[in-house]
Amino acid sequence: MPRPESPIHADASDELTTLVRLMRELRNTKAIPYGELAKRCHYSVATLSTAASGKKVPSWEIVQAYVLGCDPTTDLPEWKERWQAAHTVEADRAHVARHVVHHRKPSWLNRPRTAEQPAMPSQSLAELVREAAMASEKQQNLPQPVRSDPMRTALGLCTTPADFTALLKDIRERAELSLRDITERSRQFSTPISKSAVHDMLTGRKLPSTELLHTYLLACGLAPENTLAWHHTATRLKISQIRRTEHPPRPRLFSRTHINSEPIWPLLMTLLLAATQIIQLTNH
Repeated sequence: MPRPESPIHADASDELTTLVRLMRELRNTKAIPYGELAKRCHYSVATLSTAASGKKVPSWEIVQAYVLGCDPTTDLPEWKERWQAAHTVEADRAHVARHVVHHRKPSWLNRPRTAEQPAMPSQSLAELVREAAMASEKQQNLPQPVRSDPMRTALGLCTTPADFTALLKDIRERAELSLRDITERSRQFSTPISKSAVHDMLTGRKLPSTELLHTYLLACGLAPENTLAWHHTATRLKISQIRRTEHPPRPRLFSRTHINSEPIWPLLMTLLLAATQIIQLTNH
């Protein structure tokens, strides 16, 4: 006999409580165990049970997979409205919490920071861009089809491999996927990723190969057409790395400037190889 679910989290808002309660009721009505539901929607049991726990607002992708796995004929627009209501309340709560913390910080933090004092940790690039986009949308009341894409903006602002790695972590966390989830999902694609490879990709300072990056993005739920911006950014950063590692000779006094074209060839070869791989992957 399956173990009964834990009570909905006490700190959940009314909107979130309503959402997860109806999700639970739908699954119980259809008599679908979490193990069977996980097979249907390709999310782990832990991810699905967490989505219906009320600890936090799950992503829309997980809610959609959950309810369609229980009932393919369910009214998705109605579920989207419930999720949006819970998401809006949670975003407002987070904004208030940040405002309170900002005004309660210790007085020593207000002192000028000297050169010896390390900078306080900042939000990730993706978080900052997403907050800016949300604030802009609330002020302008833009309709859904014309809203800005914060992730595409964040990719455009990437200047280091560390920035890129932070965005890779962000899409995994938003999809609420574990390393094992990504490994299992990657098996359906042409280049499966091991758990250790995923870990290295998210913790190292080296940019992933085109094939591994493509499989990772698909495993995180991105559509093939939405991976191009990621590939373009990775290629741009790789070219930047090559250019930084090259040290052109110092010009000698009273000598004619000589333009050396040799460093250009590695850049051209990198561009050509990356473009070929991206075209092949996105056409599959």
